[in-house]
Parts: sequence; C-alpha cells; structure tokens
Amino acid sequence: MTLGAKLAKLTGGQAVIESLKVHGVDTVFGIISVHTLDLFDALFDNQTNLRFIGGRLELGCGYMADGYSRATGKPGLLLTSTGPGAADSMGAMGEAYFSGSSVLQITTNVEQEFIGSGKLTTHETKDQLGMFRSVTDWNALIDQVESIPDHFVEAFQRFQERRPRPIELELPTDLLAYQAEVEILTPRQPNIPQGDPVMVEKALEALLQAKRPVIFVGEEVQSQGGTEEIIKLAERLGAPVVTGDGAKGAFPENHPLSLGTSLGQRIWGDNPVQEWLGTCDVALVLGSTLYYRSTVGVGMQLPKTIIHVLMDGESIGKNYPTNIPITASSQAVTTQLLDGIGSRDVDKGATYREEVNLLKEQTYSSLKANWGNELKTFEAIRSVTPDNTIFSLDATVPASRAARCLEVNQTRKFMGPHGWAGLGFAFPAALGAKVGMPNDPVVCITGDGGFQYNAQELGTAVQYGISPVILMFNDNAWGVLKGYQKDRFGGRNMATDLVNPDFIKLFESYGIEGTRVSSVSELTRALENAIPSDSIQFIEVETPEGFGALV
Repeated sequence: MTLGAKLAKLTGGQAVIESLKVHGVDTVFGIISVHTLDLFDALFDNQTNLRFIGGRLELGCGYMADGYSRATGKPGLLLTSTGPGAADSMGAMGEAYFSGSSVLQITTNVEQEFIGSGKLTTHETKDQLGMFRSVTDWNALIDQVESIPDHFVEAFQRFQERRPRPIELELPTDLLAYQAEVEILTPRQPNIPQGDPVMVEKALEALLQAKRPVIFVGEEVQSQGGTEEIIKLAERLGAPVVTGDGAKGAFPENHPLSLGTSLGQRIWGDNPVQEWLGTCDVALVLGSTLYYRSTVGVGMQLPKTIIHVLMDGESIGKNYPTNIPITASSQAVTTQLLDGIGSRDVDKGATYREEVNLLKEQTYSSLKANWGNELKTFEAIRSVTPDNTIFSLDATVPASRAARCLEVNQTRKFMGPHGWAGLGFAFPAALGAKVGMPNDPVVCITGDGGFQYNAQELGTAVQYGISPVILMFNDNAWGVLKGYQKDRFGGRNMATDLVNPDFIKLFESYGIEGTRVSSVSELTRALENAIPSDSIQFIEVETPEGFGALV
C-alpha cells in the first residue's frame, strides 16, 4: 500500500472500472454475458465517464478496439466473457499482436474453484490463459480483488514502454462480486526507452559519412509517434523516406522526400523503389519489424549498412543483417540524432535530391502504366475526401492497390490487417476509429466477401449512431484468390465465386440508405455526397470484371 493512501471497499467489478477511469479510458467495446453481469453493473454507474459500445460478435468488437487504438494512439478496451466469447475474439487479438496495436482485453474465467478442474462448468476452457498467450505481449489471471489495480498499472505501463501489442487480463467471475479494501493506483510515469548513447553515436557517424542514406519508417512510428522528428531529420540530411507495411502516412506522402510505400511484386505490382533501396549505402530503419511477407518475401533490397531502431529488440536482424541495432523508441532516437547533428550542414546535396525526384516520377509512371484504372479510381477518391479522412481497409484487391495509389499525408489515417492479413477487419475497425475520432471522416474500403465476416455490426453502428462511409467493391467473388487461380491454374476456378444478398436491401433493413454505382465518375459523386453526412452511408461499387476493370 502507498504511504498515506486511502482504501475503499469495492467489488472486483468496481475495482476494474475505477482502474480504467484512473488511466484515462473513455470507451469500452464488448458484449455482455452471464459471467460479466457484476462488471456491467459496476459500469452502469459510470456511463458518463465510460462509453460502452456493445457489438454482436467478439471478433468484431476486438477489431473495433483495434481500430480505436490505431486512430487515437490510445489503448483500445475490449470486454469479453470466458469460454466461447473469449475464443471468438482470438482472430482480432492475433491481428492486433502481429500489427502492433495496443488492445487491452478484460475477460472472465469460471469460478475460482473450477479453474482447471475439467468438470465442464458453463463456458469452461481447458487453458484459457494459455490460449491467449500466443497472441498477447503479456497476460495474467487475477486471483485477488486487492491486486486488480496493480495489474492495470502494469498493463498501461507496458503499452508505453514496449512495442505495442495486446494484453489480456482475466478474472474469475465470482471475483467480480467479491468485496475487499482496495487502493486504486495512479499510473506510473513511463520510462520511454532511449537509444544507447554509444550505438546512437555509431548511427550518427554512419549517417554523416553516407552519400546515399535512406530512412525506412515502420509501424511503431504510426502508433508511438515520431513523425515530426523524422521530417526534421530527413530534411536536414536530404534523405528520402520510404514507409513499410502498416506505416502509410506516418511520413506525409506529399512531402518532396517521400518515396511512398515499399510494397512491390505480387499483388502490389512493380515498384522501382524495391531495387533502388539496394543502391543506397545506409538505411536508417525506424520502428519496423521488416515483415518477411512485405520485404524479403517480395524481393526488397536494402543497403549493406543498416541501422535498425525498434522497441522490440527480438525482431531486430531477423530478416536483414543489422550493423547497428538499437532497442529503443524511434522518436527518442531520432531526437538524439538531431541533437547530435546540431547546427552542422549535413545535407547530401542537389544531385541526390534530383535522383530522388526522378525515382518518384518513375514510380508514378509505373503505376500509371500497370494500374491506370486503379490509380484513377483512388485519385478520384482522394479528390473528394479531406486530408484528415481515416481509411480502414480489408485484405482485398482494392486495399492492395490503395496501399500504393492512395495518397495519405497524415499519421494514423490508413489502417488495414497488415499483421495477420485476415479478412473482416475493415468495417468494425472503421466503427472503432469513428468512435475515437468522431470529427474525422472515416471511409471503410471493403469487398463483398470481407464485409460479410462482420455484417452484423451494422446493428452496432445504428444503435450507437456511428457514421462511417462504407465503400464496398462487389465482384461476387473472393477476388484475390480468383486472380491467383487465373494466373496459376489458367482460370480453373473453384470455391471463389460467391452468391451474395442484395446489399442495398440489407442496409435498408437497418434503416440505412445505399447507393449503387458502376463507374469512377458515379463513385466520385456518391462519395462527395456521403462524406459530409452525419449518418452511416453505404456505396456499392459494381465490379463484375474485377476492380481493375472499373473506369
């Protein structure tokens, strides 16, 4: 107990709610259950401080919490019940883990006397804690009301001091009603990991000696910050900046030094940046795990000298040999580098800038030649959406094209399932983003198949007045897979065609008006009308021949 602290007699449920409040939580997503009734009773008296958004399936609720976190930079809170409720959230928790999102899941377990008994009490799981261990940075079973505040302090501290990843805390259901003397602890001052001065000095020396440096920005910058500092460093060095998977917008793509995303090959198309990176002499990698799928797996080349800055030290050097590893906050290290440069003139010169400009032109020309229609579509979308629009996407053909064809100039404005790359993310994540950033337009870009993973969350949107724009590209197929079958097996299609409902009527059944379009010009007009609306909007884009055929 803290010296001089006051104790309060609280139930376990009340201790949870008070711990959330003291850490500044304002929104909770989830579904009520027989095992969480005491927790929701504690929430009842705190509705002015804690907004509850009740979903229809724990998978969708988990994506809402994830979308909220990515849009706001704050942890997303998820409440679930033991057993099937907890298990239904696993897909969302896995995505949050591999994408690096701060999601705190509070779930129950069976009564303490039955945990691990195998007696098959209601919703009992063989090893629920073990089930979550594979998709969390840390998880714990809380067995005393008095220790609830300590666990929440630990969780929120981890979100700031470590690579953002989900945390799961579970409580036996009978603990929620049990009363005890509890001290509600205030948050600890986080100890943001700084770069080792010796390694930072080595990094600075390498950057100063480099003639062709490049900065590679990753997903930790998107979630933890550092954009302003990276802009200053890039401008001081005259170094171009490339963003990796999950970091689009973390460096403004309209900046003269931006080379856009590194994605290329396979479904992302030809990208001159992929090979050009290998011609540089030093790469400063900030906050990226350098996912195999989006780097080595698609043939991306990096310089021989790599400075790799990441809060997750275990991921440094996994896919590319690293000369200067720094386990620290990218924002902190960038600040240290700027301090080391001081007032010195370290710009790499006009010749290098001209080369960067030429590469930008080549990249755009490549997009125009290979994806002319797709580029036209996303330029049209961008022309009628404000710069602060948040785009939430599924793992679809339109999303893969958007990663390179849609210009994003602000951080936390582009999100998709880049970690696990599963379907069903876009719509519920858009709901979470809109709850967290109600004044920013939110556009969900999804396909007919991906949307139906969580179509039931339309009820959530209507019930709570959440108003994103849902932009559905409908090809009546699992479009990505159908494309693979065409390329690899000569069009021997199997299991990739879909029989869909009349989506306009489906939305109308929830009281939502929809618009069906079949051209880029019609899409532009519909989106221009939808963006200013204060109610949920649905636009169905018919693409029977595939997204690339839309004109």
